[in-house]
Amino acid sequence: RMRRQAEREDERGPRVMVVGPTDVGKSTVCRLLLNYAVRLGRRPTFVELDVGQGSVSIPGTMGALYIERPADVEEGFSLQAPLVYHFGSTTPGTNIKLYNKITSRLADVFNQRCEVNRRASVSGCVINTCGWVKGSGYQALVHAASAFEVDVVVVLDQERLYNELKRDLPHFVRTVLLPKSGGVVERSKDFRRECRDDRIREYFYSFRGCFYPHAFDVKFSDVKIYKVGAPTIPDSCLPLGMSQEDNQLKLVPVTPGRDMVHHLLSVSMADSPDDNISETSVAGFIVVTGVDLERQVFTVLSPAPRPLPKNFLLIMDIRFMDLK
Repeated sequence: RMRRQAEREDERGPRVMVVGPTDVGKSTVCRLLLNYAVRLGRRPTFVELDVGQGSVSIPGTMGALYIERPADVEEGFSLQAPLVYHFGSTTPGTNIKLYNKITSRLADVFNQRCEVNRRASVSGCVINTCGWVKGSGYQALVHAASAFEVDVVVVLDQERLYNELKRDLPHFVRTVLLPKSGGVVERSKDFRRECRDDRIREYFYSFRGCFYPHAFDVKFSDVKIYKVGAPTIPDSCLPLGMSQEDNQLKLVPVTPGRDMVHHLLSVSMADSPDDNISETSVAGFIVVTGVDLERQVFTVLSPAPRPLPKNFLLIMDIRFMDLK
């Protein structure tokens, strides 16, 4: 109904954000909403802000996907041309400033698309969020709602969160409380870790294992590796009168070494360090399988053959061991 009204009155379509604690079925609700929209002839955008799951790409990333056909029962949505940003960890709390920055960036890009694509604008978006709903996690939800200018917030299974959002969000935002589905089960930490590994394995080998990734050497001198965010220095170590620098968005050069083995690296689309690498989308991902300090090379597993499309790499905290 909201989409029909938007089409009639030449306005934008509904922007829906699904929130709630972990294991209440947020991703399933998002998938249902997107499938319904596509079957009605719409082309909604799916925005994934859950860095622990990474259903648009791999865990440790945030992204958006233009949905053109319903999700496959086994493989989910077609991931042909997602817009993906590097976050580097599976929990937003490791760098909340970067998390909010990427959320704002995704909102800007989505708004730009809506300006030039009438169908995308009328179809709106569905936003999936993390299960961290207290403290900084709650502030991140409010920030996301503001950045995307959402019209509807669906709160799953938590009345306290529903009341807080109703209090803190503008009056024109419709907040809806839904009970979680009876089929939702709680997932253990081991099961989550296994799901993350499977997601990364699918990226390199596909769901049915029919892709054959490439292994090749990359010279240390051919690439620049960075980590987003520097560790904070304890106040007791600072000179008298000096204030703590905000290092959460700082690019820290990483010297290649054996401790890089099994780490995932994002291949940034940036052409130079001045391009604001932390806010630049990524071309894809590689995993380091070996480091040879004598030859000054590291071996990578890559979905595409050499050479790498760009030479700026961002290291993740996430490791992947290709044991299967």
